Parts: sequence; structure tokens; C-alpha cells
Amino acid sequence: MTVISVPSLRPLEPRKAAALNKVILAAQDCESQPMLVGAFARDVWFWHVYGIETERATEDIDISMAFSEWDGFRHFAETLKTAGFVQPVPNHPEKLLDPETGQKMDLLPFGALSEDGRSIIWPVDQSRWSVLGFEESHQSAVRLSVSNDGRHSLRMVTLPSMVMLKMVAFYERLQDRKRKDGADISFTLANYLLVGNRKRLEQGHEAIIMDEVDGDIQRAGAVLLGRDIGRVANPVTRLEVITRLKSEADSASRCPLARELMQRLTRGDFHRARDLLRDVLNGVESV
Repeated sequence: MTVISVPSLRPLEPRKAAALNKVILAAQDCESQPMLVGAFARDVWFWHVYGIETERATEDIDISMAFSEWDGFRHFAETLKTAGFVQPVPNHPEKLLDPETGQKMDLLPFGALSEDGRSIIWPVDQSRWSVLGFEESHQSAVRLSVSNDGRHSLRMVTLPSMVMLKMVAFYERLQDRKRKDGADISFTLANYLLVGNRKRLEQGHEAIIMDEVDGDIQRAGAVLLGRDIGRVANPVTRLEVITRLKSEADSASRCPLARELMQRLTRGDFHRARDLLRDVLNGVESV
């Protein structure tokens, strides 16, 4: 597994590093290992590793972890409380807070506790959340070194997996999530070639992409991101992403992600936004 270390000139914020260390220690005896997902994973990749400033800093930490049943999830949530976290919202063990630093954290379960393999139903309020993409994201994750000596580390979602997860979440909770998830997808599309991917377009089997998009570097990045998502996604998640992207590319009116890209990435050009999503789609379908 690839190990990612944060450069000393752009270290993790101390309160976030402290919270992650508590999670790592609490999970030492668990069969499943925690995985950093969400906007903070985006920040680690872009800012801490590559020095690219993100548009908005995230305050919360999202940790995802596989559980075979809900008792296991509740037990681990209690273990985190023993490690120093508190539960600020009654009846919501997934929401945690480190009172020493004020760091908030969400614990997002997936795995065999899902009855249909696609979603979980929270026991407290019976709300349904999709878990599509989490299993393969966990399998393809890198390892993030949190301590200077490398002894403390946890899994971290890759950028293609992060975009895949955000695409699923974007449509599931459209009114709540479209601005944040749309911003993260747009930002990743805009900067994907700057995180070690530009050279892939210059040599090897990915070099053909530039010819496919008539030398348009932004479109080439979209195709490459789509290919990387396609390589990660399992068949069910892949079909979900393809279905959503086809709707964005072909629908006459219902194109919420294209409209987010139009506002954030293509300077008001709706057709350009749709073209970029069509390029992502072509990339996903090509592998």
C-alpha cells in the first residue's frame, strides 16, 4: 500500500492530527481499519501534500469504517469516547467531539451492516444513507502517516474515490450537499492534473487522451479522472456513476452537477460544464 507523508512545511493542523491519533489508537485491535474521507482528505491531498490551496478549509473530519453489525459500530463509538471524544448530540453516536481541541468528527459506517449492500438505515431515525463506493474506496486507499516517525497511520481515500463518493452523495442529498460536494468535485476536476497526473498524458497508454480531446488540457484532465474512477468502482457503483453522468450530459433540464460546475469552473458556460462531465463519463466507460 502506498504511504503518504505530509511535508514538514505544511503539517496537519495540531487539533486534527491529535484527533486522528486518537482514532488510530482506538482502532488498533479492530479487524477493520479507519479511513479518512470527505473534504479533509481533499485538503490533505491538495494542500498538505501538493501545496495547492483549496477554496474552503474544512472544519470537520469524516472517518469511515467497516462493521459487520450495528453493535460493532456502537462499541467502537464507545471506545472513541473512552479515548477522549464526547457525543455532543444525543442518540447520534456517529457525531463526536474532542473537547480538548474542539475538533468535530463524523464516524461513517459501511460493510456487512448494510442489508442490501447499497445503503445503511440509521437505527435512531430510520434514515437511509448510501454506502455505494465505500468498500472499493477502502480497498484502493493509501496510507496516511500522521506521526513524524511513521508509527501512527490510517487509510485515506484517493482523489478518484473521493469524487466517486461525492457524486453518489451529491444526488442522494441534493439540497443539503450540492454546494459542498459540487465545489469539491469542481475543484478536483480543475486541479487533477496538478497532483502528479500531468505526466501521464505525455507518455504511456494515457497519452492518447490528448488526441481524443483535440489537445484541450482541461478536458484531458476530466477524461483521466473518469478513467481513474472507472478503475476503482465496482460494477454497482460504476453503473450508478454512469447513469448519473449520462443524465447530466443528455437531460434537457435536470443537470444539477453541470450547473454547479458552470458556476465554479467554466465561468458561466453551461455547455462547457456538460462537456467536461461527458468527458468524465467517457473516461469511466473506457476502462
